[in-house]
Amino acid sequence: MAPHRLIRRKPRSPGTTREVRLQDPAASMALIFDAMKRPIDPLYEDVARKREATGEGLVRRPGRSPLLVVTVIALGFLLGAAAHALRVPDSVQADRHAQLVEQVEAKQKANDDSAAEVEALRTELDSNRSSALTRQERSNLSADLTAGERTAGAAAVSGPGLTVVIENPEDAEADAADSDPRTGEDENALTSSDLQHVINGLWSSGATAVSVNGQRITSLSAVRFAGSAILVNYRPLATPYTVTAIGPSDMQNKFESGFSGDYLTSLRKSDFTISTSRGNVTVPAQGTIRIAHAQPVR
Repeated sequence: MAPHRLIRRKPRSPGTTREVRLQDPAASMALIFDAMKRPIDPLYEDVARKREATGEGLVRRPGRSPLLVVTVIALGFLLGAAAHALRVPDSVQADRHAQLVEQVEAKQKANDDSAAEVEALRTELDSNRSSALTRQERSNLSADLTAGERTAGAAAVSGPGLTVVIENPEDAEADAADSDPRTGEDENALTSSDLQHVINGLWSSGATAVSVNGQRITSLSAVRFAGSAILVNYRPLATPYTVTAIGPSDMQNKFESGFSGDYLTSLRKSDFTISTSRGNVTVPAQGTIRIAHAQPVR
């Protein structure tokens, strides 16, 4: 530490003196300089020096235990084996897909056969009912019943109408790059919403009966998407989509001049193949009709 200096100052009154002790400015910085040059406390420094002398101050890194290495290797092997077991080989996956498709097609064929049998029995029932009503001289009741069946979609209808055929673009089926991996939907293919626009346009143009690929559209029908297929009455449809409608002679003009005509024009610009023709058409009956209300006729 630097020594203090004594400075004599003249007193205010004569004959007296006063000594003033001033501290050297450099002495106040000694503590800061000491902390900067020796950041470690001297006691800690002495202990560290003794440990280095005895060899205890060397930093020892813990080595990898053989048990830890074996455990990590075993865990990695188990994880790899589990991932391999969960992964289905491509050949097995293809075989399962083929079996599933075969089962679906078999069930679909059985369903079609049952539907054909139901249709044959319904035709026989209608014939017997018509004969019974004729014998009972109730021709008016038979006509009302036939009209109600046509309105409900329980009977086939034939007459002048309009046929609209829509085909997907040529690259829609082959281009899998635009397909959604979660749903299988193709951005270039016709959607259920597109088909709904066409069907609603025909209804608003005066159609009295409409079908899509042989599926009758009734008040209980649903046109929706399921993966990459369009379902009508819970039956999957495939391109080309043939929409058949029975209606008045001016139905085609109303259809093409309205919103639906503009919508078809936009589809044509998207490379859809669309054809419209007029002539005598037949709209089939709905496969199954459930009677919810009935009352006896006297």
